Amino acid sequence: MRHEEETHRTAPGDESGEALLTLHGVHKRYGEVVALHGIDLTLHRGEVVVILGPSGCGKSTLLRTINGLETIQGGEISMAGVGVFGRDVSWDQVRQKVGMVFQSYELFAHMNVIDNILLGPMKVQKRRRAEVEAEADRLLERVGLLARKQAWPRELSGGQKQRIAIVRALCMNPTAILLDEITAALDPEMVREVLDVVLELAREGMSMIIVTHEMGFAEKVADRIVFMDQGRIIEEGAPAAFFARPQTERARVFLNGLDY
Repeated sequence: MRHEEETHRTAPGDESGEALLTLHGVHKRYGEVVALHGIDLTLHRGEVVVILGPSGCGKSTLLRTINGLETIQGGEISMAGVGVFGRDVSWDQVRQKVGMVFQSYELFAHMNVIDNILLGPMKVQKRRRAEVEAEADRLLERVGLLARKQAWPRELSGGQKQRIAIVRALCMNPTAILLDEITAALDPEMVREVLDVVLELAREGMSMIIVTHEMGFAEKVADRIVFMDQGRIIEEGAPAAFFARPQTERARVFLNGLDY
């Protein structure tokens, strides 16, 4: 997968499409500290939503609530055709529908690449190894890593590990994917090889919610930008409009690089 063009993609997803994932009044608290204040957010089928905001604003917490890694104290999260997460469908089933990739790769050091990828589909989904491995081989070839399928995580660069983590998530055949600062732990020269993979997924119509600090990437990959501050969504809109003419002073300060 390689991305050559520098312009914003022509997206298959938009706000007029079918609502796929819906958050309504999501509230998250750690003791007395409120991390998320009644978040309302919809991801449409085929849409890419990029969440931006200063450190500590609740971006990663929001992703973790969607995947059930953080419990919520109010509101609900639902998926079209599936129901309300944690009520109509178990969180184990949710994690098969909604994949997640973290900044820290989370590869098992004692397993080689292919066994890392096959673990979830075989153990959780009870799929046959031959079927899953054939799918994994196709995905590994697309991200340029088929030759490393027998390698151990310690033998891979950070960028290679992150591409493997993306393949592992895709092998579960999720309906949507959450990407949480997946380039934050990478050296600068490795960032592009990972972002190229995500741009290709976006062009193919994968529904995604992405948290990133890579502004250029955000502008290219997003159908919609959501800007958060202090646990609230305070602005959202099309990438071109958001980056050229942010509507709130908080977003203007953030984009001007004064947020230190």
